[in-house]
Order: sequence, then structure tokens, then C-alpha cells
Amino acid sequence: MSADVGIRFPVWDLSKSQYEETDFLPLMSTPGPVMVILAVYLLYVLKIGPALMVKREPYKLTTVLLLYNAIQVAYSIYLVQKYFRHLLQHGLVPKTCFINQESERNEILFSIWLYFAAKVSELLDTVFFVLRKKDNQITFLHLYHHSIMMIGTWAYLKYWPSDTLFFIGFLNSLVHVFMYTYYGLSALGPRVAKYIFWKKYMTKFQLVQFVCIIIHYIAAVRNSECPPSSGVATFIGTNTAFFLILFLHFYRQSYNRRKNISNENVSATKCNKEL
Repeated sequence: MSADVGIRFPVWDLSKSQYEETDFLPLMSTPGPVMVILAVYLLYVLKIGPALMVKREPYKLTTVLLLYNAIQVAYSIYLVQKYFRHLLQHGLVPKTCFINQESERNEILFSIWLYFAAKVSELLDTVFFVLRKKDNQITFLHLYHHSIMMIGTWAYLKYWPSDTLFFIGFLNSLVHVFMYTYYGLSALGPRVAKYIFWKKYMTKFQLVQFVCIIIHYIAAVRNSECPPSSGVATFIGTNTAFFLILFLHFYRQSYNRRKNISNENVSATKCNKEL
């Protein structure tokens, strides 16, 4: 039988980037390092970490958390201003395919890599939850969000980079400015945490973020001279919509729980008065 007869399978080269400049950035030459990071992360926070903490008292980590969150706030502010300047210069939904211009490409690739680096560093959020025995905060939403954001941003930069990610990076980094500021101040204890008024607005801000990202991405893809492949567009759109559903479910659960607790407290107060 001829060798030409039979089923043909596509040849995949996962180490090949869309642009060779990408391979010179840390962790970007092959999928190996980032997959090892993800595997170690999940193994530790789901198995090793909890097992090591079973007979230990939770660590307070006050100084570590203050330093970590201060760094995250400063880095997020840096990304916000960087992406905002790019959006001002090139427009919210630019038609020009800037990634194909050599004068713009390296800056775009490096800017996306900075966002990817932030996603790697944010894995420490879960590590600190484990060390502080905050197991109730290690939910499917939390693990999925951190995992997919890191591996998804890596794949985006590796195989289909575009400055359409700058709007996502801008909004997400802006959310993180407030989020890590809250986490940092909360590390000082309940006396300080009770004065942080924006905690109850954080999930709403995230929900608005996802809606804006979906609308912007659709507009950017339709307007661009170099739209992403249907697979890339489908993944980003579907994943963002999935985030929206997960965060909406989390918001409803949290809101209903707090409302029920509040109603129970009111009822208990009324009963005590009647007694």
C-alpha cells in the first residue's frame, strides 16, 4: 500500500512561536517550564500543602502579606498606566495590525509578557491561603481562574499575540489595584479591615469587567486587519463568558448568604425583645 494512502494528522510543534522574538522572553521557548509551574502549584495547594498544615497552627504572615500585596499593587499600577498609554496612542479598537510592524512588535510582545508574569506571581495567592489555613477560599473558581489565566496568557503570547489583549490587561490590572490594596490592608487585622468600604463592590467590578471585555473583544476582532483564528476567538470569548457565569454565581451565593444571615439576626433580635 502506498505511504500516501491513509489518514493524515496535522504536525504540531508546540515549541514554535508565532514570532521568533517571543522565544527570547523568560519561560516562553517551550511549554515545559510553565506546565511544570502549573503542575507543582496544583499539587501543592490541593495535596502537599494541606497535608503539611494538618497538625500546624495557621501562619499569620502579616509582614509577608503586606510586602507581597504592596508589590502587587505597585506592579498593577505600572501595568494600568502602560496599557492606558497604549490605548490612548493607538485607539480602543485599532484597525491597524501593529503586531506586523517591526517597530511595534517587540514592545507589544514584552507588554503581553509583563501581564503573563503577573499571572505567574499571583499563584502565590493560593499558597498563602494554604499556609494560613483559609481552605474555604480555595474554591474551583479560585483555582480555575488562576490556572487558566496563567496558561492562557502564555499560549496567547506564544501562538497568537495581539495588542487586543491590552484592554483586557488594563481592566484586569485596574481591578487588581483595588483587590490587592484590600488584601494588604486586611492583613493588618479586623480593626483596619472594617474601614475598607470597597470590599462589597469588588465582585460587581469584576462582573462589569467581564462584560466590557466581551464587548471590546468582539469589536476589536471585527475591526482588526489581522483578526485571530476562529479557535483563538472562540476560546477567549467562551472562557470570559464562563468567568462571568462563575463570578455571577459567586456573587449571588455571597449576597444571598449575607442577606439570610442579616434576616436571621433581625429575627433573633425581635424574639429577644419579645421575651
